Amino acid sequence: MIIMMKKYNEKKVDDEISQIISSTKMKAPENLKYRIMHQIEYESSLTPKHSQKYKKETKENGNVLKDLGSIYGVMYAVIALMTIIAYAIEGVEFYLSTEYWATVSFVGFVFSLFWLVSRLDGHLKSKSKYTGEKDLQN
Repeated sequence: MIIMMKKYNEKKVDDEISQIISSTKMKAPENLKYRIMHQIEYESSLTPKHSQKYKKETKENGNVLKDLGSIYGVMYAVIALMTIIAYAIEGVEFYLSTEYWATVSFVGFVFSLFWLVSRLDGHLKSKSKYTGEKDLQN
């Protein structure tokens, strides 16, 4: 019985305290929720989103094969065009000459160098994004 009285008194005191607190509590304005959401949306529009970064990085990683295919595709098209023109002018004998193979090797070297420079540029750009450096163009 004493335990029940003690619990009853504690509950009564708790109720009184909560009543006092609730009467002094300030009420939030009706449009507070709208203003907070508007502020959050405004701030999130100013900062870049993580998901966009992730998509951009994935897209950049996919560009390696795209660049490889496009650069070497153009290289093979140039070699094919050069071969057709050489056949039309000189005939089959030109394919056995060192000038033809030197020209084909030079074209392959130039396009390989171009691919290497484009990959190096992509790597440096991605590295500067990770370290927080600003681009020189901006």
